[in-house]
Amino acid sequence: MKTIRSTTLALCFVLVATGSALAGPPLATDDAGTVDVGKVEIELNGSYSHDSSTSSDFDGKYFNWINGKAEKTELEAKITTGIWKNVAASLTVPYTVDERTKDNNQVTGTTNGFGDMTLEIKYNFLQIGDFSFTAKPVLIIPAGKYSAGLSEGRWQYGGTLIATKTFDEEKYAIHANVSYEHHDYRTDEARDNNLNDLYAGSIAAEAELFKGFVVGVDFGVGNTQDSTTKTLSAYTLGGARYEITENLGVNAGMRFGLTTPEDDFSVLYGIVLNF
Repeated sequence: MKTIRSTTLALCFVLVATGSALAGPPLATDDAGTVDVGKVEIELNGSYSHDSSTSSDFDGKYFNWINGKAEKTELEAKITTGIWKNVAASLTVPYTVDERTKDNNQVTGTTNGFGDMTLEIKYNFLQIGDFSFTAKPVLIIPAGKYSAGLSEGRWQYGGTLIATKTFDEEKYAIHANVSYEHHDYRTDEARDNNLNDLYAGSIAAEAELFKGFVVGVDFGVGNTQDSTTKTLSAYTLGGARYEITENLGVNAGMRFGLTTPEDDFSVLYGIVLNF
């Protein structure tokens, strides 16, 4: 089952309740803000995903129901730093700890290893009153384990346009993203079965219940790499984050698939360090 990357097109509307009006994990959205020059932000994120599906084969006499299930545990490190005024760069390194598929309760495949790294540059190019606009080109580096299916073995690229509107001295904000991602493939079979151009959209909202504690919900939809289906990938997500100190924050959430291409549910968790 193929799902879009978090860096594909996201048409996002986020209501944020932090002093800096920054949307953060566990939401799958982005904001127009950038890390200050000389500052470093480190995100250490993890997730556990579960997906089950039921299909049927007809042999002319009876239906044979086959139950399938997939489970995945992933870790991710993202390092962001300000490199110029209103310009920040980030590098994301994903690692699949364990991914396994089952049919009729029998393990049919396992996968683990590093995935492709993602390099992003955020440029906050325009500020008009409470509106802020940012461009974020994305480069996907084929550093993953190709033999394990964790990489497409090709350099990929894309980009995101982000708009943010803040309210009430930046205690609340709305964010909108529009992104595109292009993929290439090493084999004819992969090119026949996968799309080159990926798109998606999402909407999210957050509210600060008390100082440093923010809850939020997120909804997204988009196409998948699988060229054999026209079913869009759709999800909803709920979560919270808490800023323990100025330099340390924690977050957790749950993501639920609304259509077949999405995993049934994912548990999200992580910490954020600021220096």
